[in-house]
Amino acid sequence: MVVIIGLVVAIGYPMMRRTLVRARVLSQANTLKQAVAVARANALQHGQGVTLRLLDANARQEGGVVTAWVDGNRNGVLDSPSEVMIGRWPMRGKTVLKPDPANVLFKLQGGARGVLFLGNGTAISNRSGSAGIGQGAVIVSDYFDNDIRLLIMAGTGTVVQEMWDPENATWSKQLRFWRY
Repeated sequence: MVVIIGLVVAIGYPMMRRTLVRARVLSQANTLKQAVAVARANALQHGQGVTLRLLDANARQEGGVVTAWVDGNRNGVLDSPSEVMIGRWPMRGKTVLKPDPANVLFKLQGGARGVLFLGNGTAISNRSGSAGIGQGAVIVSDYFDNDIRLLIMAGTGTVVQEMWDPENATWSKQLRFWRY
């Protein structure tokens, strides 16, 4: 009986660990996709600019909070009480948000990075500050260096999810390059 329990644990634990690693990173990526959708929907609903702050000024965010608010003056700062907080999405577990040097997000006041949605829902998501041109990105990473990149398209605010393929040193839409 002890041998059978030992076998079940020896086989089951690695599988459970892999499942937990994937679930943690994908859950955070899905939370960020939800934050983008909520921010855009609120911009359309209020007919005013909405700012979504994804990265703090230090550009690397561990255990931080992604925030969105109605940004009436579009200055990238929550000017309480004149502007309304829409949502707060805490980063949980051992995940880290990192910038993507190839797709730098829009710069908010104070050096933070994020996306500005205009009152018509148009996204300004990249360093150029152009509506409808290019994209910005944030990378969700864990302590095993599993990286999921969320590309946020300027204009539509569409989010494209990709995973880093270390073998080919490229981003792939296939989520199958897990390290444990």
